[in-house]
Amino acid sequence: MPVALQILWQVLAPIFLTAGTGFLLSRRAGLRPEGLAKAAFYIFSPCLLFDKLSHTHLAAADLGRITLFAALTIGGAAVLGWLATRWLRLDQATGAALILCVMAGNTGNYGLPANQFAYGAAALDPAVVYYAMSTLILSTVGIYVIARGRKSAAQALRNVLTVPLTYAGLAGLLVWAGNLAVPLPLERFAGIGSQAAIPVMLVILGAQLAEVRIRQDFGPIVVASAVKLLSGPLLGLLFAAALGLSGITRKAVIVEASMPTAVMAIVLATQYDNAPRFTAGVVLVSTLASLFTVTLLLAWLQ
Repeated sequence: MPVALQILWQVLAPIFLTAGTGFLLSRRAGLRPEGLAKAAFYIFSPCLLFDKLSHTHLAAADLGRITLFAALTIGGAAVLGWLATRWLRLDQATGAALILCVMAGNTGNYGLPANQFAYGAAALDPAVVYYAMSTLILSTVGIYVIARGRKSAAQALRNVLTVPLTYAGLAGLLVWAGNLAVPLPLERFAGIGSQAAIPVMLVILGAQLAEVRIRQDFGPIVVASAVKLLSGPLLGLLFAAALGLSGITRKAVIVEASMPTAVMAIVLATQYDNAPRFTAGVVLVSTLASLFTVTLLLAWLQ
């Protein structure tokens, strides 16, 4: 079997099949993703982050390089998104939504299982660090971008204090750096929550995509999707080489940077009333197109 078809069958098919169960449950059984999303946001994702960081085998220098890599790739994508808004001559609301769409990669629901299936459990260590950093950027800079002046930088910064991943990440790093012993019940709680995180996030992805409809702006939607899916791997390859990343770490973070737009972008665009339908269209188109782009990327990285 050709490498690309093998990757599609063994890596991406399980992801889309699991997400498909959420899609069908939403369409046929009325499953609402909000409850599961809150459980993932407040329980399962923090457990995953704490569990992986507290047991990570990455060196401190690698953690720093991955953090910088995430900031550079997301920042670079935002600049390319801003250039696209100027080329398309979009209105302010749609332009802000486009920039958010190219910044907000689906590094959790999609990126983590893609790395796990492609490279094994070892890839989750660097992938989780990228996921944590991207979540923090989305929760601060992303909110400031989509608000476009209706919220101050200080208000956006305060938002990070409500993100559980912040505390879970700091706690995990503290345990790791100090070689501290975690009480057994807490350690097992984090382990159970960590194992639940990826399947629950995939079901959420499918349930949320079931609510997406494309009604207009198809041209700009395609452009935004292309910028998101093409800038990620290109910037990832550039900055991975510049920062000296190699091996599984290099592969994992490039895959994370190459994910389609996250459903969280729809949530933020809706909350701040900045082109929510446009944003939903980018999420749907980029996710479907990623079957092709991520397959080719994984085949090339092998």
